[in-house]
Amino acid sequence: MAEKVKERIKKLLEQLNTDIYEKEEVMALALLSSIAGESIFLLGPPGVAKSLIARRLKYAYKDAKVFEYLMSRFSTPDEIFGPVSISELKKDKYVRIVKNYLPAADVVFLDEIWKAGPSIQNALLTILNEKKFRNGEKEIDVPMKALISASNELPEKEQGLEALWDRFLVRLVVEGIGDEEKFNGMIAMPSTLFDEKVEGSITDNEYKEWGKKTDQIVIPENVFNVIQVIRKKIEQHNQDNEKNTEKQIYVSDRRWRKIIRLMRTSAFLNDRAEVDLMDCFLIHHCIWNKEDQAGTVWQFVRAAIEEHGYSISFDFEGIKQELVEFQTEIDDETQINKRLEPVEDYYQIEDSSNNTLYIGINDYYSLSSRDQNITLYCYNTSYRRMQAHGNCSVRAGNSMYSIFIDNIKYNLETTQTIKKPHPSVEKTWDERADGFLQHTGDLRNQIEQYKNKDLKHLRTNLFVPSDYADFVESNINETQKEVEKIELEIREIQNGYQKL
Repeated sequence: MAEKVKERIKKLLEQLNTDIYEKEEVMALALLSSIAGESIFLLGPPGVAKSLIARRLKYAYKDAKVFEYLMSRFSTPDEIFGPVSISELKKDKYVRIVKNYLPAADVVFLDEIWKAGPSIQNALLTILNEKKFRNGEKEIDVPMKALISASNELPEKEQGLEALWDRFLVRLVVEGIGDEEKFNGMIAMPSTLFDEKVEGSITDNEYKEWGKKTDQIVIPENVFNVIQVIRKKIEQHNQDNEKNTEKQIYVSDRRWRKIIRLMRTSAFLNDRAEVDLMDCFLIHHCIWNKEDQAGTVWQFVRAAIEEHGYSISFDFEGIKQELVEFQTEIDDETQINKRLEPVEDYYQIEDSSNNTLYIGINDYYSLSSRDQNITLYCYNTSYRRMQAHGNCSVRAGNSMYSIFIDNIKYNLETTQTIKKPHPSVEKTWDERADGFLQHTGDLRNQIEQYKNKDLKHLRTNLFVPSDYADFVESNINETQKEVEKIELEIREIQNGYQKL
């Protein structure tokens, strides 16, 4: 049986990430971008393994040729695209010798790309757009599968770099190693060369065939909905910053089309026939133009995915109504009666003070919604009788079991008469409660089966962190919490009548 594409890409990434610390996501996205036919930009200071990513990436492709160059404002087209052939120039033909230069490379790494001159930038635009290079009178096909560029800065405004910047679909911020143990492992690592014997490298024929199959990947409606929500959030963000154009976010139609291609490639390499919501997280790497926008677009993408996250619909209103009827039946059967409990000619006031206070029964029944000057009493244990405690401003409470004293509500002491249900009745109620709990247990099982079977792939996406699945499952998790809340209510009802 032929090995699935996902398992092969997984093994390939494991080999490419050998002795590279905390760059697994960068390597994965670099490989994904290259298979999708897109370019990637790495923003970060020198010495954080940006060039190492490109050098490793060439091993993902069988017999791949790599071209690497550090740009400066003095760089010439000859250094990038090859020198002019003297022999052809004698024939009045302006032809470059492209062997061992960018037009003949499979994987290209251009460091400090924004320092390149206009002539280099214009040629790069054509290569990125069409994978073609004009060499003399002929256009030649460029075999480039991956163009990785890097810099410690973003392109400056009004320098004519906008068009080139827009061609880099995936944009990542690359930082140094944060984990102390991994950092120690990196600096103590011997200076050995990477083993070039990578198993499962991608052939040219496979690369072309995968590209055709990627075009067949289905885009479901919920993915289109996520994109529309993100676009609306960007539009609203731009309106809110109408006077501050520096904060506005621009995403071209061409970029959205390329984003879909990237997501389709992710789905194909994960052995799926359609794009899913986990693939949508890739969007946040593609729509920021300035570093301080990265956090904003992440919030847009996450919120849109949560809004359209996977869910299961249950009839909670029906269950809740049945529980209300169940509780009403219990209340009617047990006849819980509440009444004021007099102490001689007084009613006791609960939690009134260290000295328990009382109000005269006649005074209590004379209360209205208006404050009155009423004498309150306390019990004198020495003389075994009530005596005046003092006058207070008192009015009637919002029920017959409460009063307000100086605008503070106090309850009056009451007694309750509760009728314990007949054992046969209680048995019937237990059966009903067990039936409710069995139903909610079935609902919980449905949720777990859905998450473990239909949504199992969410946490195994090769290009998206597994914990992002929590956002995708947020609607389901809320449903799960609702089921647990109903179960708690059922147990409280059951515990209530069992304790009578």
